[in-house]
Amino acid sequence: EPVTPALSPPRRTQEQRRTGTIARLVEATISSLVEVGYAGTSVKEICGRSGVSHGGLFRHFETRLDLIVAATEEVSKRQIILFQERFASQPEGEEVLLTAVRLLRDACREPINAAWYEVLVASRTDEHLRRRVGPAVERFYAEIGTLAARLPGSEDYPPELFETLVFTLVSVFDGEALVRAVHPMPDLEARRLDLAVAVLESHRHQEVRQAPSLEGWSPRQK
Repeated sequence: EPVTPALSPPRRTQEQRRTGTIARLVEATISSLVEVGYAGTSVKEICGRSGVSHGGLFRHFETRLDLIVAATEEVSKRQIILFQERFASQPEGEEVLLTAVRLLRDACREPINAAWYEVLVASRTDEHLRRRVGPAVERFYAEIGTLAARLPGSEDYPPELFETLVFTLVSVFDGEALVRAVHPMPDLEARRLDLAVAVLESHRHQEVRQAPSLEGWSPRQK
């Protein structure tokens, strides 16, 4: 009987090859930031991890910094998606606040989030980097706020108060994630989680208090 020749897979289009190369470069940049830090994420390091030549890298990204920004944006997108997926998959019965706070802390501890921290820390002393990643950071925080406002129970808080509570917890868990890499304190961290939930519970149905006016106040006043 005649042998039917095996069908060869369809050839990828130029756009598919381009998209695949960009994805490999971004993935390599993220893994490099996580494993060797911002200073170690050189063009050579990225090319070695991605299997893309220097010329190939610069065909898609004008500078290393453009690639760093793209990787930063990708990390923020993945973190939002991961939180949504994990929240949606939680078993019924667990208190919503506990679930949300626990998942927020887990997101800050995600290995991929170390790439985000590397870029933020480097931005502190690199003005050019700070200007370039600033819009990505702003978008990420806006997405966090939007996502938090959609959570069940968020309507129990005045919007301004809820925003303050959410981003206070983000800052707390970001700091915790950085410190625990060097000095983990599991017992204290467990108590901190309980405290975070208790703080949120204590502010439910609470109006935003008007801050006292400082008009006419001077340091000499008692």
